[in-house]
Amino acid sequence: MSQAGNELKKEFQIERMILFTDAVFAIAITLLIIEIKSPEVHKGMTTAQMADQLLMLTPKFIGFFISFFVIAIYWRSHHRLFSFVKDYDDKLIWQNFAFLFSIILMPFSSAYYSDNTSYSLPFWFYSFNIALTGLLNYRMLAYIIKHKGRISNGFDDIKARQLARSRTLIVPVIFLLGALIDMILPRENGLNMLSRFTPALIWPAIFMLNRYFGKANHLEYHEKPKARHRK
Repeated sequence: MSQAGNELKKEFQIERMILFTDAVFAIAITLLIIEIKSPEVHKGMTTAQMADQLLMLTPKFIGFFISFFVIAIYWRSHHRLFSFVKDYDDKLIWQNFAFLFSIILMPFSSAYYSDNTSYSLPFWFYSFNIALTGLLNYRMLAYIIKHKGRISNGFDDIKARQLARSRTLIVPVIFLLGALIDMILPRENGLNMLSRFTPALIWPAIFMLNRYFGKANHLEYHEKPKARHRK
């Protein structure tokens, strides 16, 4: 097979990997809302009673909201990361599968936590699921950076690499922090419930990180030429 044919075959195989990954993300993000069952409305119920039914679903919708945006962050990260990929090997494929395993587990861990928000174990399980996803994402990023030139193009600037690594660690660090706070703070007076608000730190942390590394490096990480998109 000619070199041009080999290049086209590689690009096709990489596109297959990306399309499969996108399908898994789409399924996971859809399953989040399927886990929320709509309340049954019976004849004679008042508007206040129906409103109470919806209010009882508040923890589930909070869990859905957090998980939806966490999955969206990971999809965006994966999309950005694979725009640098020009080749693949078995190790990259299996690292991607391990990453997707943690993604597809998220609807279950989200539902488990949303149904039991006042208990620690469901919160720990949910937090460790998301932290595992972040750490597997970091592992895949590190592998792609390590083999730049063979598997990927880009990441030539050291600050761009530092920004990429740091952004990837934000979500797992924040969720592990939440689990740690829940373990440390006393349960008697409900102080441990402060741990449930730690996901709100994600967006300020990303903003401060981008400010720290500077706009130029932030844009470089996003706008490197995409090696796969060849005519």
